[in-house]
Amino acid sequence: MGFSFFRKSRCDEDVAVGGCYKRVVSGNVVETAEIVALVSDRMSIPHVRFVVRNNLPEGTCCDEQRTLSVDSFTRLFSERIAS
Repeated sequence: MGFSFFRKSRCDEDVAVGGCYKRVVSGNVVETAEIVALVSDRMSIPHVRFVVRNNLPEGTCCDEQRTLSVDSFTRLFSERIAS
């Protein structure tokens, strides 16, 4: 039986433009991500372009656009939420 240090991520088919996901970071800060584009780089590696919002306990938010490989995105943002 083999052993792997890598977790299995969601299937790439689950990732689509308009999809929303969340994760909890550093205590009770919740990051939500909305996918705005799916692109491939020069090496044909699929990437997700998304807008991330940090919902802080004080009620303030910070929006910014980020890009990650689909694999990295699905590992970080594992919980899909209604858009």
